[in-house]
Amino acid sequence: MLNPGIIPSSEPSIRVGIVLPHDGQKKISTFLSNMCDYEMAVDALTFSTCEVAGILFKIEENAINFSINGKEYKDVHKIVFRPRSDKSHITLDPVISGREFHWRKYISVKLPGIVEISVTRKNLLVVNELPLEQYLTCVATSEMGAACPPALIEAQTVVARSWMLANVEQKHVTLGFDVCNDDCCQRYQGLNNVTENSKKGAMVTRGKVIMFDNKICDARYSKSCGGKMERFENLWEGDALPYMQNLPDMPKGNTVPNLTVEENAREWIQSTPKEAFCSSFTVPEKELKKYIGACDDEGEYFRWTVEISNEELAANLRDKLNLPVKTVLDLQTRKRGGSGRLLELGIVYLDFEDKRQETLVLKDYNARLVLHPKFLFSSAVVIEKIGSGEIPRRFIYKGAGWGHGSGMCQIGALGMSLKGYSTEEILAHYYPGSVYKQIYK
Repeated sequence: MLNPGIIPSSEPSIRVGIVLPHDGQKKISTFLSNMCDYEMAVDALTFSTCEVAGILFKIEENAINFSINGKEYKDVHKIVFRPRSDKSHITLDPVISGREFHWRKYISVKLPGIVEISVTRKNLLVVNELPLEQYLTCVATSEMGAACPPALIEAQTVVARSWMLANVEQKHVTLGFDVCNDDCCQRYQGLNNVTENSKKGAMVTRGKVIMFDNKICDARYSKSCGGKMERFENLWEGDALPYMQNLPDMPKGNTVPNLTVEENAREWIQSTPKEAFCSSFTVPEKELKKYIGACDDEGEYFRWTVEISNEELAANLRDKLNLPVKTVLDLQTRKRGGSGRLLELGIVYLDFEDKRQETLVLKDYNARLVLHPKFLFSSAVVIEKIGSGEIPRRFIYKGAGWGHGSGMCQIGALGMSLKGYSTEEILAHYYPGSVYKQIYK
């Protein structure tokens, strides 16, 4: 596993969580692309897989049970598949994509490297161990589509490598792996979407990162900033990062009003600025599907509208905040960040005794969580109430961007690459003041 704060001088291996205990998964199937190219360890027993093709692993009574060619194995606690070459892979099915997000679905994934299957908290835990550069060839075109120009693929690879090696968050260290396979960390779907472009992107940028003050940048990124980037400290705990600023996602010389001012934010979110690199004028949304990740939804990313009934919203608030919300009276945008995203959301409601109550929700992530049961695309929203009288029937969210909006805007970087900007120019735009540097060969 990676060590925080350490700059490696050679390529490290990493561990990626593929199926997590809180997925609640009890079964998974494996299929070997080359049966004789693996060694399989079952607890303390090791044997060749020459007569093994597909296996269904099931958890029963807090242990793994499975059968191979009629022979049953019970009360197993760990299975490890080790490849004898780098030309083989294991297909796993099913695996969650979009865990805890509105685009959640199940897919099968083809994994290179070592695959470990075990039991944690009475559920499956599957971990993939592989070299970092091989992982990055998979990430670049899992996050964005294979049709993207080389400059975007290379920038995405550098950013993914930098974030990985900065190793700041360590969300899953207690489970024994560096990152998970999904948008919680960064999207990794194994070999599913690997192309010659993604291989070249990793090869051309091998060992290269962006750095600031002799440290690897904690290079966060999101799908669409909506036209203006958000500051790090407005989204996460910790000190400000000088390379994550409130800057227009536009060519130099363009300006955006102060979006911490409510009137400016409302006007901005309900407009469609043509100059933005992530604008639908730069990358028409009818063409976007061929560029974004295979598991992303087709739709509007720059500006969008979502409606929710009062009943649905009240139920979501009861679920997410454990509040006795009978009906919602008002949603108040009390404080915004420089991209227009919500830093403070006031919620006024009636409880089940018809008493008027108020609560305050802090931070972009929490606002997105409570405003919609499927996790709202962005918190840069204008909220409208529909219905006469004190109690609204519905709420309309008019929004800008997808995701937190800090660091690289993926659709904006796509727009830059389509306009002819280089990898270095894309990185300098989204992480101003950073230095592009090779740390290992």
